[in-house]
Amino acid sequence: MQEDAKKIAGAFLVGGLIGAAVAILYAPKSGRETRRDISKKAHRIRNSAIDLIEETIEDVHEFASNLQEKTADIIEHSKNLSDKAKKEVVAALDRGQISIEKQRKRLKDAIGF
Repeated sequence: MQEDAKKIAGAFLVGGLIGAAVAILYAPKSGRETRRDISKKAHRIRNSAIDLIEETIEDVHEFASNLQEKTADIIEHSKNLSDKAKKEVVAALDRGQISIEKQRKRLKDAIGF
């Protein structure tokens, strides 16, 4: 069984070497040109990645800025609602106080104090 595995591994190795040799012999460009093309492509990919990262960072900053503005607007709106609610509660208490005073006056008049 080990011999079969060795034969199969050897066949793959020999096949790979033959394929590499054929690829080198029939390559349309020299090794120097291929390395130069690979280097250029790597630089383009690197620059594209840098651009993408910079755009992503800008988008995140813009999103954070918008979120901060909206949060400030919500807080301000809440404060306004809170102030309005306070005024309404105070007005309701004032109306209640007036109503209580009227009822107390009627009660005093009815009792004769």
